[in-house]
Formats: sequence, C-alpha cells, structure tokens
Amino acid sequence: MRTRVVTFAELDKRNAFTLLLSDMISSFYEKILGMSSTTETIKQKILCVGIACLDIVQTCEQYPIEDSDQRSLEYRWQRGGNASNTCTVLSQLGSSCEFFGSLSAEEHLCFLQNDLLKNNIDISHCPLVAEIGCPTSTVILSLSSGSRTILHHNANMPEVTFEQFEQLNLKDYTWIHFEGRNMDQVLPMMQHVENHNNTLNYNQNSSKEIDMTQVPITISIELERPRQELLDLLPYADVAFIAKDFARSRGYDNMSETLKNVIEDAKSGATLICAWGDRGAMAITPDNIIVQSPAFPPSKIVDTLGAGDTFNAAVLHFLNKAKLKFFQRDKLGTLSALRRDSEMKRNIKKNYNIESMECSRTEFITQNVLQRAVTFGCQVAGSKVGLKGYGELGEIFKDVLEC
Repeated sequence: MRTRVVTFAELDKRNAFTLLLSDMISSFYEKILGMSSTTETIKQKILCVGIACLDIVQTCEQYPIEDSDQRSLEYRWQRGGNASNTCTVLSQLGSSCEFFGSLSAEEHLCFLQNDLLKNNIDISHCPLVAEIGCPTSTVILSLSSGSRTILHHNANMPEVTFEQFEQLNLKDYTWIHFEGRNMDQVLPMMQHVENHNNTLNYNQNSSKEIDMTQVPITISIELERPRQELLDLLPYADVAFIAKDFARSRGYDNMSETLKNVIEDAKSGATLICAWGDRGAMAITPDNIIVQSPAFPPSKIVDTLGAGDTFNAAVLHFLNKAKLKFFQRDKLGTLSALRRDSEMKRNIKKNYNIESMECSRTEFITQNVLQRAVTFGCQVAGSKVGLKGYGELGEIFKDVLEC
C-alpha cells in the first residue's frame, strides 16, 4: 500500500473535505490573525520540526497495580508531541510560531487541526498522510507521586522529509527548532539551514538599517532520546537542549558533568542548556560561562506531562525576543552592540573536533541574557506543573514577558 502525502496548500479543491479545510485555514488567518494566509510576514517566526500526536490522559490518585480495576479521577484528550507542545507554549507566551510535521488525514485530524489553529499555530506546510492513523499516547498521571507514565503507539506514520523541508521559504523564520529524531532527514535539514545562512548578505559593519531577512537563522536541537547518534547533530546547532534522560544514557549524573562532556561535540560558540527537573537548569554561554537557575516548584503538583517541552519553549521564546531586540535596535545602538559582541567572540575557543564548522552565530546570547532565559524557563515550567495542560501560562506570565 502506497502512502499518499499532500500538504494543506496542495490539497485538490475539487474535494469537499478539502474545501472545508481550506476555508478553515483561511478563516483562521483572516479572523484571528487579521491577515491573509498568503501575506508576507516579518521574519520573526519560530519553526518547530517534529511530531504531533493524540494524548489520551488519565489522572489517577496513584499509579494502578497490575491486573487491577481502578477508576481515574479525570480523563481528557489533548494534542501532544514534543514539537507540537513546544509550539503551544510558544504561542501562549506570545511568539509567532509554525509547526512542521506529518499529520494523519484519518479520523483524528479535525481534533488535532482545530487545536493547533485555536492556539494560533501555523500548520499550512504540514504534509497530510492518508491511510495511516494518528500516533497516540496513553498517559497515566499519578497525583500521589507526581509521575507520568506514557504508552506510545505509532503505526509507522512517516516523518517529514528533507525534500518537504526544502520547499519551505527559510526567509520566513528567525529560529528553527528540531526534535532530535529522524536523524537521516533532520541532519540534511540542519545543513540546509546552515548553507542558507552562509549565503546571506548580512554585514555587521554596515551603517544601513538591519534587514531582518538577511539575519542568520538560529538553529536549535533537542537531545532527549537515549541515542548516541544524536550527538552527530550538535555540530550544526547554535543552541542545544540536553534532556536528563539523554544525559543519563551517556552516564552523566548531573548538569555540570553533562555540559562539560557534551560541549566537546558541539560547534564553537554553541550554547548548551540542560534542565534536570527539581534541580533546575544549567547552561553554558558561547564564551564558556556557566549560568544556573533553581527550580520553581508549585505548591501542588498537578500535571507533569510536557514540563520539559514547556521549559524549552520558554527559553526559546526569551532568546528569540532577545535576538529580535538585538538586531532591531537603532543604528548606533546596533553597531555598538555588534562591536562589543565581536570582541566577546575572540574569547570563544575553536572546537578542533569539528574543524569544518563555523562558530555559532549567537552574539546576542550574553551571560545576562542566558541567565534570565533559563530562569524564565524554570519559572514557566514550574507553573505548568501546577496546572492542567498549558492554557493559563500566557495569562500568568503576561506581565513578565518583556526581555
């Protein structure tokens, strides 16, 4: 059986169902965003590449004993998947974002699509896959321990390919974040973005107004799965999020040990960030200065599902805003900042393990910016753990979203 793949933009308009989808997409852009879906936007959008799935969440007083019969306290459906969750939190915090991943055209499409659009997440380039069901996770949340147990099923839903990624207009994005998965496709995607950056005519010494379409795209990667081959993605990442599960699979027992070892595989001047649950988070700046934040646990743990995705999204939101501010200052301020941060770059030691890679283009990530970013990430993740889902995060942090 051959899998049929299209995108929302490529659907045949003679099909009634397709017309409905097209109308919903257009309505979303015109009524919610106040613009046409074909309108050119300023380059400030964050693209998240990965998967979306259906989460069936059961909340229990305690984790059930095997072969027992127990009632759950609450049951709900919600959209899941790392990149999908990251987009949800980004949107809650006020970032313009797009999700890029395969979506099943089968029975759960309307639920996932409606939820994505309700959260102002652009899905116009997502491939639609017919005849394969949506990836599904059954999640058990235990109130007594705060644990979350996930049973995942994926009936071979194809991942997005490099050829599909290549069709995107990279000038629409200021930041592209990748889940560490689908290695054979994600690696050429990251290389494609780096090649795009190398063709830009961005000139730090120009006295002209900064053209945001000529500012390099920041590339970030999430290393979560316990797979050693994910380290092969690091030479192409400006920012890397190292999850506790990945760190432990490498034999590291704490954040400091993780950063010290993983940085050997990263490009020169990369920013590494490691969150460790109730221990908070630690990160290393482009010029090798360590910053750290404690955790901010809620008074009561309600829902730990997606806490890591929430941390990543909050840090991405903060750093992207810092980047936009850095490049959108007045001419004099911009040039002064560029000269100052060019001097900082001289303190970045070349990583001779990956001689072919250029230094990371993250002059906007200073010690102060990174310290505030990881602290913000811990604060937002801590609040999320005290909430059901993500819906109230934007309201909670509406007064502290300015960098």
